[in-house]
Amino acid sequence: MAQQWTHRGGGWLPPERPRPGVVPLRPLGPGDILGGALAALGRYGGRLCGALLLGQLAAGLLVTAAAGAAALASLSPRSGNRVFVWVLFPAAALFLLFTCALATALIAALLRPAVLGRAVTAPGLLRAALPRTPKVLGAQLLALLAAAGPGAAVLAAGLPPLVLLPLAPVALWLGVQFALAPTAAGYEGLAPVAALRRSARLVRGAWWRTFGWTAPAVAFTVGAGYALLVWSGLPGALSALVLLPAFPQLPAGLLYVDRRIRREHLAEALAADPDRDPVIPG
Repeated sequence: MAQQWTHRGGGWLPPERPRPGVVPLRPLGPGDILGGALAALGRYGGRLCGALLLGQLAAGLLVTAAAGAAALASLSPRSGNRVFVWVLFPAAALFLLFTCALATALIAALLRPAVLGRAVTAPGLLRAALPRTPKVLGAQLLALLAAAGPGAAVLAAGLPPLVLLPLAPVALWLGVQFALAPTAAGYEGLAPVAALRRSARLVRGAWWRTFGWTAPAVAFTVGAGYALLVWSGLPGALSALVLLPAFPQLPAGLLYVDRRIRREHLAEALAADPDRDPVIPG
């Protein structure tokens, strides 16, 4: 259907793109991404945190059960506290990894309703996100391994820290190249390796733009988490676990939408048929 030009502001202007949800259906500028992230938090933040809390509660029950078993085992005079430490620390690490992966999967599940302005529920978000959380976690771990693996190997080999200096630009470049992989895994259901390839294709030609949005969000999250821990102790740390993992993923998710709009004409596809979202690799 042909679009009609309209007379606005003393002249003839092209038609405005529709905005059914938190962002307009057109290539997004910095204001659109920031405003869209804040609008998504305002409109869906309660349900997003509710879904994350539900998932964390289920995972927390498993961690508590493992810690309880470790505590019982540590009562043995032979094992002392070693079993407790060996079980508790890995369980806590897995809980943190699960929380970050679930937050990303929830944001990916929220993207389509948020862009189209549709209602969601916390249980509905959780049902959509949980099946793809393992793939998101795999993509996160692979992206981290690609970026930080060589540096970790250098440190593990006992080489001088100065050897890391030439690796730092490579690590940064790879980290940004794969920054959209977790969102791609959650939104499209891609396997981890396919999600990394998908991220590299979407970031191609927009490395600095991707860096400009992901790095400040990660820095803010780390700083806010540290501040909550220092100012509020354990309650602050628990609040950070609930609230902060989702924040960096909102700008990254909207940046993912922007890259697909620019490269794959996603806006036109959604405007023409909101119930169909074709994935166009390439």
